[in-house]
Amino acid sequence: MNRTSRLMAVGALSFFAGSQSHAGTNDDPLSDEVSIVLTPTRLKQSIADVPGSVTVITADMLDKYGVRSVPEALRLVPGMQVTQLSNSEYRINYHGTNIHAPRRLNVLIDGVSAYRSAFARVDWTALPVSIDDIQRIEVTRGPNSASYGPNSMEAIVNIITKDPHATDGAALRVTGGSRGQREAYVRYAGSLGESTRFRGSAEHSENQGFNQVTSFGHLSSFPDHDAAKTNRFSWRSTTELTPRDQLDVQLSLVNSDQEQIASDQYQTTFPDVRLKENDLSVTWRHTVSASQEFRVQAYQSEHKNREAWIECVPAFAFLPELGALWKANPDYVRAIIAGVQPRGGTAQDNALALQALLAIRLRGAAALQTTCGDANNDYRERRRDIELQHTYVVSNSLRLVSGLGLRRDEAVSQTYLGGTVANTTWRAFVNAEYRPFDSTSLNAGGFYQKDKLTGSSVSPRLALNQRLNANNTIRFVVSRADRMPDIIEQRADWSYLTTNMTPPINSSGSAYFAQTAQAAGNLTAEKMLSREVGYSGNFPQYGLMLDAKLFDDEMSRLISERLTLDSFNPTNNGEVRLRGAEVQADLDLANGWSGHAGYTRLNNRSNTPMERTQYSKNSALLGLARKFDSGWRAGLSVYWASGEPGAQSRYGRQDLRVSKSFRVGSRATVTPVFSVSHLSDRLTSAVYDVDRVLVNGYSDSTRFAASLRVSY
Repeated sequence: MNRTSRLMAVGALSFFAGSQSHAGTNDDPLSDEVSIVLTPTRLKQSIADVPGSVTVITADMLDKYGVRSVPEALRLVPGMQVTQLSNSEYRINYHGTNIHAPRRLNVLIDGVSAYRSAFARVDWTALPVSIDDIQRIEVTRGPNSASYGPNSMEAIVNIITKDPHATDGAALRVTGGSRGQREAYVRYAGSLGESTRFRGSAEHSENQGFNQVTSFGHLSSFPDHDAAKTNRFSWRSTTELTPRDQLDVQLSLVNSDQEQIASDQYQTTFPDVRLKENDLSVTWRHTVSASQEFRVQAYQSEHKNREAWIECVPAFAFLPELGALWKANPDYVRAIIAGVQPRGGTAQDNALALQALLAIRLRGAAALQTTCGDANNDYRERRRDIELQHTYVVSNSLRLVSGLGLRRDEAVSQTYLGGTVANTTWRAFVNAEYRPFDSTSLNAGGFYQKDKLTGSSVSPRLALNQRLNANNTIRFVVSRADRMPDIIEQRADWSYLTTNMTPPINSSGSAYFAQTAQAAGNLTAEKMLSREVGYSGNFPQYGLMLDAKLFDDEMSRLISERLTLDSFNPTNNGEVRLRGAEVQADLDLANGWSGHAGYTRLNNRSNTPMERTQYSKNSALLGLARKFDSGWRAGLSVYWASGEPGAQSRYGRQDLRVSKSFRVGSRATVTPVFSVSHLSDRLTSAVYDVDRVLVNGYSDSTRFAASLRVSY
């Protein structure tokens, strides 16, 4: 154990020391905040009745374990693989699989999906929500397409923000720490008239990221080019229109600057990203009676991504003759670039190759001269969505939730799409909870979706939950889930236009790079068949809740290929079978002790190495916290994943957080916070691209941060 680890251990023991531990005497130490969830079926249910495994991360857990971002919060979820490639790029999958394209997990923020369906991605570091505004995060650990559609294939993360009725007054937080970490957050909540409550917040965060990001395979290291700056603004208001009608309005704005390493050998400046996003949602709830409610939610989201750089490329790479040959036979172009005689193709390929070679020869030395110009990966995505949901309590034994929805996705990119591509999606869903006996509950439901680009999909689920007694339940769940191909997978028209060329190779000073890629448009939905046997136990006399499961997930028709300009050939040929066991425990004692732990044993069998690039056979987490009557609070969390030889490396981290709250006057509270984070391995590696490994790390394995929070 090194010096830093010893200091952390001594600090943890000193703050956790106190009176002798004993079980609490309260009847239900784990309140409804943990034991009642909404996400799995869209119905409020006890953990014992839900058709699957759920992890609930509360605002209190985020605070006591010192979690400062949503990606880091997901390390508290058993089986969640969280890989940070750079300061602003996380790859997150439940149970891992393909690190290149972690596109099988959905993320909701108060019912609005943050999943970018046009490009199948989640911008984790620029999510339109501040960690200080989160009330809870519900993670359904398993497929949930039956409730939320095809993109909820492996799991779903539901972020629920603080209701304006639950917050009041002002709050301020400032943070500083290692590697240039600086954060400032301010919030105010109050009333507008007699019927409206509101909450408004703003946040600025920045840091320098890793000291070094190194890519082996193509590029060398780029120390200290990994910084990120993000600004967020959030507004939420609720208005009681009538005793039966409520209107909820939410607005969020995000502006983020993210430094990026170069992605190919031709880039002479960094392809840094400037991101802007705005989201607006309006939700109307109408209560018909004690047994019926209608909800209509409409939202619009616009996401702009600007990523530009200067590249320097040999002039012959822009010859139209070489571009024509690339479309016919890319291997011939690769041979010409390598200085090898192309052969083995058709007569037409040979004719096009002859034309390309003649064009290069006619230009003589000028063909080999390097020309520099501007290129970009710019894109814009817009989504409009409306959904009607009806919740109906038919009787004491039957509850139903059903709905219809319409979504319009529009993606604009001259680089990726050659212009604008749109997709319209219709959906319908129904979920039912039926209790034939007091000890037995059946959950059944499904989701139907049809879109213009791919077609239709159906995702059913059936589950049986059997209570053995008041505190112990076993469950059996079978479900099917889908992921629909995104716009770039189905409609890519990928090409690079280089402008402002110096020296120019033609009169316009602009030209297209010879390499291009076009999607065939013949992909079908990815499929998953999931089987789970689970157990949930509540032991209030010990302040303990347990959840355990055995799972067997078969995934087929997977689009496993890494889509690049040089190799764009998406297929539905990937297959994976994930089997294993998972356990989760939550502890809450009356004397101030609390804990959260999880362990996953996973077996990944696939027909392609791509689906094992983010894989740990064993992973675990442990959190312990103590709250003292004097206002002191301490929390220690430990994360560990075994990694996989030839893929990502093992990961280990220990975080210690200590705080002390003071009352100032009759209404103000001041809380200084100190935290330290220690990495077991200073450098970590992950698969970044085909035959390419990314290694990142810090010059010191220990980082520090201090915060001051004031609420009034």
